[in-house]
Amino acid sequence: MTFRISRRSLTKTTASAAALGSAVALGARSSVFAAPALIQSTGSQVEITYWTSFGSGVNGDAQTKIINDFQAANPDIVITSSIYPGYADLAAALVTALQTGDEPHVAILSDVWWFRFYLAEAITDLAPLLASEGVDTDDYVQSLYTEYTRNGGQWAVPFARSTPLLYFNRDAVEAAGLDESIFKTWSSFAEAAPTLTGGTTDYAFVTSPDDAWGLQGAVWAFGGRYSDEDFNILINQPEAVAAGDYFRNLIANGYASASVDSGTDFATGLAAASIQSTGGLRSIAEAAKFNIGTAFLPEETQFGCSTGGSGLSIIATAPDEVKAAAIKFLDFSTNTQNAMEWSQNTGYMPVRTSSVESADMQAYLAENPNAQVAIDQLPKTQPQDSARVFIPGGDQMLGAAWSNILVNQTPAQDAFDAVAADLDAEKEAVLEQIAAIEG
Repeated sequence: MTFRISRRSLTKTTASAAALGSAVALGARSSVFAAPALIQSTGSQVEITYWTSFGSGVNGDAQTKIINDFQAANPDIVITSSIYPGYADLAAALVTALQTGDEPHVAILSDVWWFRFYLAEAITDLAPLLASEGVDTDDYVQSLYTEYTRNGGQWAVPFARSTPLLYFNRDAVEAAGLDESIFKTWSSFAEAAPTLTGGTTDYAFVTSPDDAWGLQGAVWAFGGRYSDEDFNILINQPEAVAAGDYFRNLIANGYASASVDSGTDFATGLAAASIQSTGGLRSIAEAAKFNIGTAFLPEETQFGCSTGGSGLSIIATAPDEVKAAAIKFLDFSTNTQNAMEWSQNTGYMPVRTSSVESADMQAYLAENPNAQVAIDQLPKTQPQDSARVFIPGGDQMLGAAWSNILVNQTPAQDAFDAVAADLDAEKEAVLEQIAAIEG
């Protein structure tokens, strides 16, 4: 593929993110992984620069182990890793780096970022590289792998993949004389919310005010969508509005809280339940002082839950010899053993079928039923709505609409009408780019 960065698409991405308060100072790097001294002294032939957002806590430890293990097995390849605080921070830095020539060779790209780099023709089609390396791509969990398949190419491999999951304080639920059946539907949870509020927990539920990802499942549960596959914006239709008003009323009645640190608020016992990523399962469980339970996201008229997380991409400007080394790193990071260990150490989904089926993983799941719930929910998930993952800034725009509902108590119809107009305007540039690239 001929490499061509669309300055319009990249600068548009940056401008949209900045306007919505999501961009940070570009190029900031908190720390660097380098090869151990023994490996550095061997005169390695290829250096791979790798940008990641996993640098601290249990997830950072798990990322470090993969890097160190890879270098021990491949002493002719050095991984130099720059760590960014989050997906958006990394992507914003990559936008700038692609224009200044300081881009990495490999980057973690989240569910809402990889597509804009695809549109800018800034990432490599991995299909021929995976074939040349002999990677068994059929072993990837196909619902996760094919989300990066576009126009006959493969633009990432799944790595830190997750789904939203309902976490609950089992001790608080039992103390209230309730059981897990209250999480079957959003209506049954609303009925139980007064009993859960003001007992051992202050609230029945806590959510991030701008969680357009986790709350997307609730919109689906009520029969709504943010948009369809053809970019028709549907968020202001009655079903989605019903979901928005459900959570607005839950907060208005004092049963729920909108917190910028909902994961911590849940882990410290402030609320009885919360929607959080499966990728936080290990860290939240270690932080909590109570017995954590997990459940599928509640239904309403139907079940709704999306996939999420991030994959590994190779930047298009990387030299051929670096791409050949980089595909080894991608394969190693997601092979059967590492996919299993990464899942166990973090809570992210195992991205290989062979990992799920392995004896070690099955033994782990038997001892960790909360992780089993996440895996059992995965086959019921769906790819995300186009408005969130394919429109630059779509996630931030949707998040701002949710915040307007939950924090400002704006009626959902008004908030969703406003964001629908914004999304309709922003989608046109995406459709033009898709047509130019894919015909």
